[in-house]
Amino acid sequence: MKDATYEILLPLLRFLRSYEILNETPDSKFLLKGKDFIHFHDDPDGLWADVRLSKGRIRVSVASASDQRELMGQIANKLDALEDHGARGRKGGRTKRQDAWD
Repeated sequence: MKDATYEILLPLLRFLRSYEILNETPDSKFLLKGKDFIHFHDDPDGLWADVRLSKGRIRVSVASASDQRELMGQIANKLDALEDHGARGRKGGRTKRQDAWD
């Protein structure tokens, strides 16, 4: 990942890292139960995330802070529900995640 891309994604990456249920690979992909959950593309037409929020994967823009906040809300809904049902847990509390949104 390019340094400039990494800087743009940093709030989203911090948010994702707050979930112990996710495992990060060296190339900033995040795995959920050993399967690809989210990864990123820096394409000529923008910065995108491919994320598995339900059955199948969707591609969403993560080029702006508002795009990232919206995606964080969707991810939080999914992962918090999984954690509430006995998953491995989380590294930080809700406040830590909220800070990443701002």
